[in-house]
Amino acid sequence: MQEPFARPIAVVVVNYASIGLIETNFAALSGAPDCRVVVVDNFTTADEQQRVREVCVRHGWEPVLSPTNEGFGLGVNAGVRRGRELGADAFLLINPDAIVDVATLTALHEHAVSQPDALVAPRVIRPDGTAWAAGSAVDLRTGHIRGRAGLRDLGPYEIGWLTGACLALSRELMDRVGGMADGYFLYWEDVDFSRRIQELGGTLVVREDLTVTHDEGGTQRDGNDRRLSDLYYFYNCRNRLVFASQNLARRLVLRWIATTPRESWQILLRGGRRQLLHTRSPLRAAVAGSLAGLRIALRGLVRPQRPTARTAATEAETSDSWPITALMSFPATPPKGNPYRLLLEQGLRTAPGLTIKHFSWRTALLDDYDVFHVHWPEILLEGTTPLKTAVRRLLFVLFMIRMRLRRVPIVRTMHNLELPQGIDPIEVGLLHVMERRTALWIRLNTSTDLPANRPGATILHGHYRDWYGRYPTQPTVRGRVVFQGLVRRYKNVPALVEAFRDVADPEASLHVLGKPSTAELDAQIRSAAGDDHRIDLQLGFVEESDLVAEITAAELVVLPYQEMHNSAAVLTALSLDRPVLVPDNEVNRKLAAEVGPGWVHTYAGEISAAAIEEALASVRAGHHAERPDLEARDWDLGGIQHANAYRRAVRSVGPIRSARSGPDQEAQPHDATAADTRSSQATAL
Repeated sequence: MQEPFARPIAVVVVNYASIGLIETNFAALSGAPDCRVVVVDNFTTADEQQRVREVCVRHGWEPVLSPTNEGFGLGVNAGVRRGRELGADAFLLINPDAIVDVATLTALHEHAVSQPDALVAPRVIRPDGTAWAAGSAVDLRTGHIRGRAGLRDLGPYEIGWLTGACLALSRELMDRVGGMADGYFLYWEDVDFSRRIQELGGTLVVREDLTVTHDEGGTQRDGNDRRLSDLYYFYNCRNRLVFASQNLARRLVLRWIATTPRESWQILLRGGRRQLLHTRSPLRAAVAGSLAGLRIALRGLVRPQRPTARTAATEAETSDSWPITALMSFPATPPKGNPYRLLLEQGLRTAPGLTIKHFSWRTALLDDYDVFHVHWPEILLEGTTPLKTAVRRLLFVLFMIRMRLRRVPIVRTMHNLELPQGIDPIEVGLLHVMERRTALWIRLNTSTDLPANRPGATILHGHYRDWYGRYPTQPTVRGRVVFQGLVRRYKNVPALVEAFRDVADPEASLHVLGKPSTAELDAQIRSAAGDDHRIDLQLGFVEESDLVAEITAAELVVLPYQEMHNSAAVLTALSLDRPVLVPDNEVNRKLAAEVGPGWVHTYAGEISAAAIEEALASVRAGHHAERPDLEARDWDLGGIQHANAYRRAVRSVGPIRSARSGPDQEAQPHDATAADTRSSQATAL
């Protein structure tokens, strides 16, 4: 038997002339001991509101009677407020035309309480048992909705969202997200809601083992035909642009505007083409909604909208560009041969409102900043002598104490999944201290697992087109195969050399570019090459101009890493429009889908002559796009995403203190009851 919950779950349903449907669908919940049903009436007529009172009395439900129709989102927020007053520890937000049984409600309640950072939904089915929703996706390039897509295998441009037909979440998460956003009235609130929860570090979960029956559009259909109501068309066409205006960067808003005719037509077709044979009313509603959305989006581009009912401090906190200062973990002068830092810095400097500072111990211990961004934390702990190492570790401890006292959050980019090899226990312990203090983790691809129950953001590793594009290129040499990059043992270079020796083509050649990490590895590579004159070993530092010449002359770049997670070498080759051969794994399969066909070739098992020959044959067949699609890896876009990740991290530790306004000036805490309509962009893209 299920143990009773300490506190009830509030089932919040918003009524608009549907009280008869609500009574039919929710009567089974009247006797549930751990449930409080809250019916919010968005006013239609006095008679309907009286029926709401009578039904609530009959079933022991809680009525919330609005004198006006404020729309779905504000109706939900009113019901949530009443649920809090009733002592609820979780909320189920559900449509009038959905049916949930007590067992499913109990399971959703238990999930929400046990995982307070999760927004959870059941699998939603139609009355005939067919699937209606199990997680969906929205393409941030166009605003296109991919319904019933699930939350797995999202594309690099997509974010997941859960339909508002049935959502469960903890009181804690509802307080953090601040309720549904204003400004939509009807539709797209659930997309906005799902997005903001993810930006707060929450997760979206679909319980495939639980089902709720939903009469699709039961409150928005005209009779029994396929056509949906004019309100459906108007607000769906309008609100996709409202969402873009309130959530996305200017460049993406412009793209959503450009795709409005196509996307509005797709929304109209959800009711079928045949409806247009009988009436032009749906078309007029879709056009009117599109024009209304365009006016809002264009007004936002010219004069960014401000959230209503906020203090100036809170407006600054939730805008896309409130001033923030980030301390980087690297110094002003990057090491030779590492363009990542310089390109990242260039992108960060384009982000509105963001100031960055380079690392020095003086800056870290004495200056003001709002957030600390660390990439490779071990470099802060390692000195060239034992004395310098000891001093660095002492300074590191003081640094951690200062950030804790000043509530400065740490943001960590996951370049490596594991701690460095061969470090001593003291360094391991100090690195674990930093990990525990990390407020937000940035992963460089969607296949990286974030630390359990920790907030995170996905910001794709940027491309190198602009960086290497300044050097002259070379014509492709038939049969030329290249490996490039710092040669470490896990990169499997000796195996590549041995495999290449079995390639039958006498015109084929292999160029290995890069300095081995140890003398032993250098000797092993030279031994594997033997006397094969087709193999050219350049085992040392390679100038960038020479690197570009070698890669562009290659017919194929081969990177046989035994464990490939985030590879700058792959992106270097693709940035120079050269195809790559890499091991078959989830990361590389997603990269292949992202950049387009014909650019990323994979092999299973160990690298072999057959894999190289097959990839060369495929490259020569010429079945590939004109250039690899690397648009999602633009550094300016990454700068904006990083800035918004920093703002998320700052919000997560409490009241905001802007380093620009002085160390003792604090903004007011975020109003948890207000709808956060200017959420940041961090998982985006």
